[in-house]
Amino acid sequence: MTVSTSCKMAPSDNPGDTVAASVFEPVDTSVHAAKSKNDTTNIKNIKDSIDIFFVGDGSTKHNLQLVSYPSKKDTATYYKGKHLKVTGNADFGHVVRIGFYHLPTGDSIVTSVTEVK
Repeated sequence: MTVSTSCKMAPSDNPGDTVAASVFEPVDTSVHAAKSKNDTTNIKNIKDSIDIFFVGDGSTKHNLQLVSYPSKKDTATYYKGKHLKVTGNADFGHVVRIGFYHLPTGDSIVTSVTEVK
């Protein structure tokens, strides 16, 4: 006895509830730049610091989550070195200066954390 089954596909693509990109916060500057290419007064470039970060909530015993300072747009997670030197308070949300050690494999680990007041 042979039984055949079939599958009926949905006739249209229904992505569910969608919201326009214009209502999201923070404002997506690429949308506004496309609307007004000649008007650059509303778009401000924020230059992030190279070695100053916020300590993120995703930090653990072995990893350190770093959030870009001052924009808070980028996040990176690094392994802590075996001998980590901490100066000041390095709790979540504090502004810190990070010292990196570059391994021969090309990876970077955090070796020092200094609070910036």
